[in-house]
This record gives sequence, structure tokens and C-alpha cells, in this order.
Amino acid sequence: MRARLPGRELLDRPVLGGRAYLGSLLWSVSLLALGLVLWAVGAVVERDGVDPRWLLATLAAVCAVVVFRRTAPAATVGAATLVAAADAAIGPSMAVLIVYGDALYAACVWGRPRVANTVLAVVCVVGAAVTAGLAIALVRGYLPGGPLSVVQGVGLYVLVFASPVISGMSVREHRRRTALERERARQIERMAELDRRNAVAEERGRVARELHDVIANHLSAIAVQSTAALSMREADPERTRRILTVIRDSSLHGLTDMRAMIRVLRGADESPQLEAVTPRLDDADRLFADAREAGLAVEVVRSGPARPLPPHTDAAAYRVLQESLTNALRYADPMRAEVAVEFRAGSVDGDHLVLTVTNPAAAERDGAGPPGAAVLEGHGAGAGLTGMRERVLLLGGRFSAGPLGARTWRVRAEIPLPPAESEASEPEAQRGVAGGAVDQAAEQAVGGVGGQEGGAR
Repeated sequence: MRARLPGRELLDRPVLGGRAYLGSLLWSVSLLALGLVLWAVGAVVERDGVDPRWLLATLAAVCAVVVFRRTAPAATVGAATLVAAADAAIGPSMAVLIVYGDALYAACVWGRPRVANTVLAVVCVVGAAVTAGLAIALVRGYLPGGPLSVVQGVGLYVLVFASPVISGMSVREHRRRTALERERARQIERMAELDRRNAVAEERGRVARELHDVIANHLSAIAVQSTAALSMREADPERTRRILTVIRDSSLHGLTDMRAMIRVLRGADESPQLEAVTPRLDDADRLFADAREAGLAVEVVRSGPARPLPPHTDAAAYRVLQESLTNALRYADPMRAEVAVEFRAGSVDGDHLVLTVTNPAAAERDGAGPPGAAVLEGHGAGAGLTGMRERVLLLGGRFSAGPLGARTWRVRAEIPLPPAESEASEPEAQRGVAGGAVDQAAEQAVGGVGGQEGGAR
């Protein structure tokens, strides 16, 4: 570490003041030099019987007081007032009045608000009194110069006393506004940092939700089939081949979906890629086929007049069915699930899309684990139910999931739909392009709390 040079700490202080009083001391010396010049040229009022050199003493005193103009402005203006009064009694001299005006300026700039306001009020009151006195003297004929003497007297007062005070108050207000703007800039910077952190947290939550939604179904199928293969007591080549085929197909589907999602997350937010990874309810047949290949008997019932769905509603409906079938594949006993997709129109509170997934569940064993945890018991983190509930509630719908009776588990989602006219007026291509962006925005809004709720599944 380099050694500091002697006297370096003085240079680190503010130029116009500080503990070393360096700036104020230099300013005081400059005023003293100016006062000496004015005294030398005779800018003083000499009184009979008074040595003019006494005015040098008042000049030195007021310049010594100015050294404390920044650290003690109130005391400085008080002491300067006394010195100025003494100078007026034996002179006065122009130099002392100039230095006194600087003391008034310093009190208004660096003094406390009460000190600055008091100085301003006193200067205004004294100025009014001086103006009134000059006017009375003019009326009574005491001023030989006439109105010109009044103008000269008021102008001198404004120049020596009022002008420094007004300038000081202006500088004080400017500094106050600058400080407010600086604080506002700091607050904006802090808010921007908080927004950045929230955006990072939301993005992490969104990525976690996407990974869960894309590959949880396929991995669950792989886990179930692997458990079935390991539980075989005797070799069955045909069954083993069928199980391995399901595992291979689920792995390939999961890899394909994950690669498509990663391409979007890497920053290529282009419409075709967003549309490619945005799920739709019309793609649910592939979910049913995959679940059947994994050994889950899926029965699908559709009712009501089908209609095009908004992109965010389409994606939410697909995710609800996907997660419900994933849970059924893991917990159903026996391996069976009933899926009902109902477009309910003409109800009192508008059109709705109602999704119901029901599957039999095994009875709870000693209260450990969720109902129906026949396979992979204890591996559920609750994120699936939380994600479904958040998606449905974000769209203004109703969601419920839980046991229905002793041996049945039911998931039910009721999602409101916009009027058919507004949906039909929207071009199909525009809905497809906007779907990814809307779905991603909806998932970002709820992504940060996706894994907080402990659930049965």
C-alpha cells in the first residue's frame, strides 16, 4: 500500500470548505485583499475624530468571521452583523458591507431552513423600513437630492443586502431540487434492480414450469413402465418388448418437446417457434394415445359444440389434461381414467370449458402418502396441482382436485370463455402467433410460486 503524502488529506476535502477550512480560508483572504484595495482608494466614510485605520480592524474581524461561513453559517451571520454595526458606527466602509453580504449569502445557502428563512424575513422587513423612511424623508424635504436619493438608497440596499439573500435562496432551492432528483434517480435505480431480480426469478420459475410440463408426463410413463418391468417375476419377452417400446417412445417424445422448448428459451422468440411449443387442446389426442401405450385405460367423453379457444385458454386446458393424466398414470389403481371435455354454452355466467379427469385411487395406507400412490409412492412434489390451479385461476376460472368418495380421485377445471363473436372475428393466424406470447406472459405471472404448495400429487 502506497504511503500518503503529508498534507494530502487537505486536498481530499471539499474545495469550498470542510474540516480544514481551506476553501473558506482562501475566500476570506481574497475578501481581505479586496477590502484593502477599497480602503486604499478611499472607499470609506471618514468621521471627524476617528482614525480611518480603525476600519482596517473591522475589515480584518469580518474577514476572520467569514472563515466559518460553511461550518457555522448562523453564528457567522450573527458575528458579522455585530462587526458591520461597529463599522457603521465609525465609518462605514464599502469592503465590510460587501463581506457582510457574503455572510448573508452563506447563511441562506448552507444554513438550516429556519436560519435561511429568518435572514430572508429580516432583510425584507428592514428593506421595507428603509424604503418607508426614505419616502418619509423625501416628503418632509430632508433629502436634498429628491427622488433620486430615494432610488439610490433603495438600490444600494438591494445591491448590498437583498441581492445576496435572493441569490442564496435561489442556490439553496436549486440544490434542494438537485438532491431530490438525485434521490429519485437512486430510487429508480433500486426499483430497476428489484425489477431485474424479479424478472430473473420469474424466468427461473417459468423455465422450471416449462420443464415440468414438457417432460413430467413422459418421465412418469417411463418410471411406471420401468417399475412394471422390474416387478415381473418370470421372463416374458413379448411384454418386455412392449414395455421397452413404450419407454423408447416416451423418451423420444420428451426429448423432442424439450429441444423445442430450449430453442425458444435460448432467445429465438420467433412466432413459428413459439407456436410450435405452445400446446393446444386439439393435441390432447396424443396425450391420450401416450397414456394408453403406457398402460392407462383412458376413456374420453366430449360434449357440447366445440369452438376455437383463445391461445392462453387452449394452452391451460392442454396442461390440465396433461398433468391430470400424469397423476393418473402414477397413482391410479386400477390403471383407468375417465376424461370429460365439455363446452358449456348459454349458462348464466357465460360460456365455459369444463375439464374433468376421474380415476380410481387405492386406499391410503396408514395415512402415509397421497391416495392412489400405488406406483412411485412419495415422489410427488405438489408442483403439478399448484401449476394447474394457478393457470385456471389466472384465467378467472375455478379449480378443484381431491378425493371423491373413498376410492376415487377427481380433477375438475372450469375455465370461462369469451363470447363466440369476438373469438370468430379474430384471424386464426393471428391467434396462433400470439398464443405463445400470451401463454408465456401468463406463466411468468405465476411461475415464481409454482412449487410452494404441498399437495397430494
